[in-house]
Amino acid sequence: MAVRIGAGRSGGGLVCVEAGMVTMYGSGGIGDAASVGGVGSLGDDALDCVGRASRKRTMPKALLLVAVVLLAAPLGRTQQPNDSLTTGQSLLVGQTLVSAQGIFTLGFFANGDSTYLGIWYTNMKTRTVVWVANRDTPIKGGNGSLTLSTNSLDLLDRRGNNVWSSSSRFSANSPQAFLLDSGNLVINDSMSGTPNPLWQSFAEPCDTLLSGMTIGYGTSPTIQYMQLRSWKSVSDPSTGSYNIRLDPRRRPPELLLFNATTLLYRTGPWNGQGFSGQPYLKTTNKLAFNMSVHDDSAYYSFTSLDSSVQWRFVMSSDGLAHRWYSNPSKDDWVEYWHWPQNQCDSYALCGPNAACHNDDCTCLQEFVPKSPSDWNQRNFKGGCVRNAALSCSSGNGFYRLQHVKVPDTLNATMVGGKSLDGCKELCLKNCSCSAYALLGESNCVVWSGDLVDVVLFVDGINDLYTRVSHNNPSRPEQGHAPGPKLAAKNLDLGAIRVATNNFANQNCIVSTRSRTIFKGTLPNFGDLAVKRLNTEAGVEELENEVKMLAKLDHPNIIRMLGSCIGNNENVICYEYMPGGSLDAVLFAEDEKSAVPDWPTRLHIMQGICEGLLYLHEHFRIIHRDIDPSNILLTEGLIPKISDFGLATMLDQGQSEGNDEKFRGTRYSAPELFYGKSYSMKSDVYSFGIVLLEIVTGCKAASFCREDTDDLPTYVRQHWTHGTAYQLKDPRMGDAATRGEIERCIHIGVRCVQDDPTMRPLMSYIRNTLAAIRP
Repeated sequence: MAVRIGAGRSGGGLVCVEAGMVTMYGSGGIGDAASVGGVGSLGDDALDCVGRASRKRTMPKALLLVAVVLLAAPLGRTQQPNDSLTTGQSLLVGQTLVSAQGIFTLGFFANGDSTYLGIWYTNMKTRTVVWVANRDTPIKGGNGSLTLSTNSLDLLDRRGNNVWSSSSRFSANSPQAFLLDSGNLVINDSMSGTPNPLWQSFAEPCDTLLSGMTIGYGTSPTIQYMQLRSWKSVSDPSTGSYNIRLDPRRRPPELLLFNATTLLYRTGPWNGQGFSGQPYLKTTNKLAFNMSVHDDSAYYSFTSLDSSVQWRFVMSSDGLAHRWYSNPSKDDWVEYWHWPQNQCDSYALCGPNAACHNDDCTCLQEFVPKSPSDWNQRNFKGGCVRNAALSCSSGNGFYRLQHVKVPDTLNATMVGGKSLDGCKELCLKNCSCSAYALLGESNCVVWSGDLVDVVLFVDGINDLYTRVSHNNPSRPEQGHAPGPKLAAKNLDLGAIRVATNNFANQNCIVSTRSRTIFKGTLPNFGDLAVKRLNTEAGVEELENEVKMLAKLDHPNIIRMLGSCIGNNENVICYEYMPGGSLDAVLFAEDEKSAVPDWPTRLHIMQGICEGLLYLHEHFRIIHRDIDPSNILLTEGLIPKISDFGLATMLDQGQSEGNDEKFRGTRYSAPELFYGKSYSMKSDVYSFGIVLLEIVTGCKAASFCREDTDDLPTYVRQHWTHGTAYQLKDPRMGDAATRGEIERCIHIGVRCVQDDPTMRPLMSYIRNTLAAIRP
């Protein structure tokens, strides 16, 4: 017999009575250990019961009384739990536990025919799951229950089979499970009074690290890892191939990102303030980073210092580690940082005994490429070898590399309680020692053998001292600090006048009402470009440009040689760019002018992208004025971004800025016209316009067609109709393949979307362009 019962506090359900056995299906709870159910699905067994009852068409009064008694019985064991589970109580599909302040929810969610038990943020626009109990053992068929006993927390499928249990068994008289506002599901013994939980979900991390949660290892009595493992895909929570963990063989500890067993990225060792390979991530008034290190363990965590903002660190299925924070006004997430970010982040990109800077490799002092031919073809994997055998003696010296991610410590030894001089002495006494560094106040690290995965930064925390053949007492530990090859400095106005023939008209390259660009020549240097202000109105922007360019050193960023501001003259000097501007090259009115072919245009797009990626990810600088007139070209048509008068550097954690000096152009993102804040996605929009100009040969500023005068709209229409290939610049001929043209246009269409949140990051654009034609 089957009896449908109505929806009360515990929901509707169905009672099946056969051969003296009573089973309840649905959300009405469970009457005994053999009965399970859930909202919205009665399951195959329940439907079979209904079928059998309907065929019999009988319902004895005595059995009907059983159903009535069930309906009238107290619902204490089967009602919706509020914020906790007690012994014998179950959480069913459709029911949830919510933390005290409503920040997190524990419940069931589905992916296709698979059901999972997870914890997610309650009020986010899109469900953000931070923990999954049964990620690799989903419940099939929809129904399941979570039950707390006196020695374990168990997840059962609809047939009562155990699909997951808490990893640590316990013995308690009155255990109780709570979901805390930290996102931690804990089990406490309500009678013991001890603050230590019997079990907690924080001890079994999935792909997400929350504030106060730890990952790391303990080696006593046996090694145990707590690590982050990615989902298999965005929608599939089963264990993916990417993971982040600490390695007890590497001291001081550092975070390592693996694809299965292949090391992809390392943060560099912890130095007491942060990781040596992440100098930009430091403790702020919003976020603190922690590393607990003991002889047999090391654990990493972070702490949110602002309770109004939620933070999470996620090992994503795309192979990137993302740090996100919440935007309370929009109930969504803003990316704070991610890694890896660039090619230098790739583990051992330059091979042994070489350093990476700006995606390029340089051999360490007294080393040369192992294979010069491979090196010239940018195949750096072989690394570098000594140019001559090193004779170990007290006369050896050390070459200082400033602001570095120190080498992989797999072949290093850490000795505590040392000063810098003491660390140097320790290395000198050991002929196998190839380098040393002092991490923190007194942790001396000495390397033996090859130095692998060294990265140079413009502004870093640690210095590395590599062993060289001779000590130079007049220049001890002389070394390299990455930065502009010619440091920005104040130039003598007289020298600039001489270089430009006293700003002669014949030296003028271009002139506007506010400024004039001159070509000049300096002895022992060669040609240079000089920007001179014609009015006082642009002094603030000129000063800002000097401040920005002084920080930058990249092959796709214009190099500043110096400046002279004040004394009635305001000038700035740059390297000279004989190729002119991209604007002049693309839209030359002279029919005799050479037209860039498709490979050249693609390399120009890739170069601009590399420059913007460097600005965004290394310095959090937003250019705010990207257009083809500000893209200058070398003689070989290598692009360099110029004109940083409006550029702004965001603070850590800041993703937007107020635009008090907005001057709209066809290259400006639409949100800026409505008084909204600028962001890195504003630069992405401007880059998208420039990309579409490069592909189509159409100038956005003067674009006009019968149906629209907006280039992005015109291109979008063709993309929607499948005719994007027709938009390619006919002057290029047939060198460009249809696939390459359409892929570039697709990138451009994505960049110029009205909604800034839908535009891709420069890192994605760089990777996509690189895949078109490396």
